[in-house]
Amino acid sequence: MTTVALANLIAVLVDTMRHADLPNDTVHHFLSELEQLNKETLYGGAAEFMSFLTGVLRGAVASND
Repeated sequence: MTTVALANLIAVLVDTMRHADLPNDTVHHFLSELEQLNKETLYGGAAEFMSFLTGVLRGAVASND
């Protein structure tokens, strides 16, 4: 349950950034920073899940403006 709540929180943050018309590179920067912090602090299943989640969210944001 906590994992799903965390995934929902991150998804809402990304959606809110997009709704606020922030540039896509800003959203990608957020996701890159999140990935880096996760690599430094998570391992095992938690690391795999968060890597999957950020990949899905990154795929939902265009790579160019």
